[in-house]
Amino acid sequence: MTTDTTIPSESIERSTNFSGELSNQASKIIRKYTLISGGTALVPIDFVDVVSSTAAQAMMVKELCDLYDVPYSDKMTTVAVWSAAGSIITKAITGVVSSIINQNRPGSSIDFSGAAVAGIYTAAVGEFYNLHLKEGGTLDTIEVSAFVDYFIDEIKKGDISMSTFTNPQSLINHLNI
Repeated sequence: MTTDTTIPSESIERSTNFSGELSNQASKIIRKYTLISGGTALVPIDFVDVVSSTAAQAMMVKELCDLYDVPYSDKMTTVAVWSAAGSIITKAITGVVSSIINQNRPGSSIDFSGAAVAGIYTAAVGEFYNLHLKEGGTLDTIEVSAFVDYFIDEIKKGDISMSTFTNPQSLINHLNI
């Protein structure tokens, strides 16, 4: 006696639609916090960008965890520390990017490099967490080295480059705005 193990096509379609809906919701979450992080980086007060990016990234990760039904509260401190460390590193990167951009644009009064770096970094953090959680990962199984590898791969693929910071259209395309 054999049993039919065929999955009805309606179940596959429903599952695909649900997966697509989750991806759309995740994209909206990432976009929202990317804009918040980039926007607050325009405030001309030292370290407002670091504090706001840290808060935005921690809140983004919480929303992604809620979306994928992954426990968050036990790892809230770890996420905040990682976000703060990343935000401090992006602050340093902003100084380098800003000096390169300002060499090419003497007399420019507004420097958007901090907003670009904060936005790109927050988007990369969101995309990384999204992929990890979507594939069934948890905050217990996430590793800093995996994020570093992900970020380096984004640079190697050309998704993140100097033109992402210097060309407004390239930045908008990268952030899917």
